[in-house]
Amino acid sequence: MKKLFGLFSVAAATLALASCTGGAKPNFVCPEEFDSETPVKVTFWNTMGDNLQSVLSEAIEEFTALYPNVTIESTQIGGYDDVRDQIVTNMGTGDYPSMAYCYADHVAIYNEAEITVSLDDVMSDSKFGFGGSELKFEGVSKDDIVSGFLSEGSEFGDGLTYTLPFLKSTEALFYNKTFFDANGLTVPTTWEEMWEVCAKIKEIDPKSTPLGYDSESNLFITLAETYGYDYTSASGDYFLFNNEGMRGLMKTFKEKYDLGYFTTQNIYNSYTNTLMTDTSLETRAYMCIGSTAGATYQVNSSGAFETGVAAIPHAEGKELKTISQGPSLVLFKKDNAQEVLATWLFCQYLLTPTVQARFALASGYLPVTNSATEIKEYQDFLNQAAGNKTGIAALATKQALAQRENYFSSAVFIGSSEARDQVGNLIVQIMSDKTITTANADTKIKEYFDKAIRECEYMAG
Repeated sequence: MKKLFGLFSVAAATLALASCTGGAKPNFVCPEEFDSETPVKVTFWNTMGDNLQSVLSEAIEEFTALYPNVTIESTQIGGYDDVRDQIVTNMGTGDYPSMAYCYADHVAIYNEAEITVSLDDVMSDSKFGFGGSELKFEGVSKDDIVSGFLSEGSEFGDGLTYTLPFLKSTEALFYNKTFFDANGLTVPTTWEEMWEVCAKIKEIDPKSTPLGYDSESNLFITLAETYGYDYTSASGDYFLFNNEGMRGLMKTFKEKYDLGYFTTQNIYNSYTNTLMTDTSLETRAYMCIGSTAGATYQVNSSGAFETGVAAIPHAEGKELKTISQGPSLVLFKKDNAQEVLATWLFCQYLLTPTVQARFALASGYLPVTNSATEIKEYQDFLNQAAGNKTGIAALATKQALAQRENYFSSAVFIGSSEARDQVGNLIVQIMSDKTITTANADTKIKEYFDKAIRECEYMAG
C-alpha cells in the first residue's frame, strides 16, 4: 500500500497494524452480568464543539446517575481526521479510546488492525442489546433507527456492522421560491427537468448560473447511485466508476456546464450558496444543492426572497437516492469486558429519543432515530418551518425527514476516501477543460477517468 491517508505512510501504518497489542482478538461477547460495583472508565474521543459538549455533558450526567460506577471521560480532538490520526498513531500501544467519532473510511483502517467491535451480536443480546431486559433506561429498537443511516455501518464487505449512526445529514435542493413563483417555474424533480428549468432561467436572466452544487464528490456518487451505474465495491475490484454510463453522464454534464447551467464549489472557489443568497452579485444562481445541516446559509439575510426546499433531482424513471453523511460511533476492543459493555450501554443511551433530539436541535443534524422526531421539543422546532432565516433549518429538516427511505451509503474499504476525492476531481477537471469538444469528448473524458482509476489504485496499493 503506497499511502493510507493524510500524514501516515504505509510503513508506519503497517508497523502499527503488526504490533497491535494482543494481535487478533475474538469479537466481543456481552458478559452475563454487568458489574455495578467495580469502577470502570469509558473514554470517548470526539470533535464536538461547545454547543454539543454541553449536550454531551448532560447526557453523561444522566447516564452515570443510572450507572454510578461508570466514569465517562470525553476528549475533544480537533477534526474528524485528527481523531483518526491519533487512534492510528496509538494502535501499536493499545492506547486508543473506548469509543470514538468516526467516518466509515476511518473504520476500515481500524478493522484492518482488528481493534473494532462488530455490533451485530451485542445489538441482539437479550439482556444488554437493543431493548434488552437488563437496561436501566428505555432503550431504542433496531427498527427505530433510520435504516439508511444504520446500513452505513455494514458497508465493509463482510456483512457485519461496525458503527452506529449518531448525527446525520443529507442533501436537498434549495431554491429562490420568490423567483420561481414570479416566473411560473416548476421545481425540477429529475435531471432532465433540471436542464429544462436551467434553460428557462438563462432566458430570464442571461447572466445567471442557475444551479450551484456544493460537493462534486456527492454529485458524482449520487449520480452513480440514482442512475444505477457502478461506483465502488468493498471486495474484488474496488474502483468501478470508469464505466460507459458514468462517462456518458459526465459528457452530458460537460455540455450543460458549457451552456452555463451550473457550477460547483471547487470550480467557483467558494460555497455556491453565495451565488443564490447574495443578491448584489452580477452572476447569480437561483438553485443550490447542499447539505441540510447548512440550511441556514441558504437564505438571504435581509429577507429579499423566500427560500424553498425540495428533494434533489433523480434519474428519469428511477427512485430518488440521497446521500447519508455525518459522524457515527465506533467501539473498540478492550481487555476489560466490563469497559466494552459500559461503552456499549452509553452508546445506546446516546440514541435514546430525548438525547438524540437534544443533539439534533443543537447541531442542525438529523436525529438518527424516528422516535426522536416525536419529542415535543423537536415537534415545536419542526413547526417553525419557513423559507426565512429563522425557519429554514426546520424546513430543510422536514424535507430530509420526508426522504428517510431514500438514503444510501457507499462501499467502505481502505482507499474508499481516495475514490471519493478522485471522482470529485473528475468533475472539476472535465468541466474546466476548455479543450473538450463534441468531436473529442469521448476520448478526453475517458483519459480523465483512466487517470483517476490509476490514482486510486496507486493510493490503495
